[in-house]
Amino acid sequence: MNYSKGALLRYRAIDDILTNQYRKYPTLEEILDHCNEKLSADFSLETISKDLKNMRYPYPIGFDAPIKYCSFNKGYHYTDPKYKFTGVSLRPQELDAIEEALDIIRALGGSRISENFNHAVEKLLSATLENEQGKEDRLPVLQTMLTPPSRGFESFDLFYKACKERIPVSFIHFSYKKRQYKHIILHPFLVKEFENRWYVIGYSENHGSIRTFGFDRITAPLLLKKKYIQTDLEERRSYLNDVYGVFPIPDAVKEKVVIGVSQLGTHYFQAYPLHESQVIEKKNHGNSVITYELIPSVELARYILSQGADVSIIEPKWFKTFTQNLIK
Repeated sequence: MNYSKGALLRYRAIDDILTNQYRKYPTLEEILDHCNEKLSADFSLETISKDLKNMRYPYPIGFDAPIKYCSFNKGYHYTDPKYKFTGVSLRPQELDAIEEALDIIRALGGSRISENFNHAVEKLLSATLENEQGKEDRLPVLQTMLTPPSRGFESFDLFYKACKERIPVSFIHFSYKKRQYKHIILHPFLVKEFENRWYVIGYSENHGSIRTFGFDRITAPLLLKKKYIQTDLEERRSYLNDVYGVFPIPDAVKEKVVIGVSQLGTHYFQAYPLHESQVIEKKNHGNSVITYELIPSVELARYILSQGADVSIIEPKWFKTFTQNLIK
């Protein structure tokens, strides 16, 4: 059932009077008067009677409200004193749906919403809905950058399902560098966004190790009916948490990376840390030496290059050479 704004406001008003310790067992007429007074309206007894019926309906149609008429006290009450309409008592499947949808909402801004989530949202709205009168003339106070859909994003649902349910995937991968196609069998465990680009990460049978593949280079993905290869938990954590970006340099390991930063650049690194392991040591003239504990990556090298003369690599030497060769 889809609840209108007016109905939800009445449900909250009904809940108010049913939970009022000083007005126990209100009659239908008393509930009506309370709703009309609270909402400055002129509802009918028939409307309130239907509202009580709708609130009693079980999930997912209604709110499972344990409302009954007490013939002895000649009024309505909640048979379960622990029931909280305003507290929004959510069922396990609703909580699971919310958790799943929020993962997507955080990444996308919200589009793929399950039916269970819709019902859960309706309940949440009923607990938080306020009078929106006059708000249509307000300008927004929050704006985020929206980017056009990237190539390959149509496979998002498939890879999300594969990661969540641990299903191997087969696809064709195109290498921009080698200019050739290759068949890949991947046992994915994470869909990741980095700098407005989407990637899937998992154990690659072709490489015998964890690998990252960009959505834009993937075609014809298929879910496979074969045993899923579970990767080592610590290896996954290191691959995900100890790397800036998505492409660790082949054969690189976690080590100390030290960069020298100008006075101006130091302000930016203070405001926007590059990695959680970042440690800044300021020098006399305002410049600094910044240390990280991570696996050197292609993205880290490119980021350092993008800073121009404000940033230079001190160690390791091999990473400095690698970064310089990117220019060539």
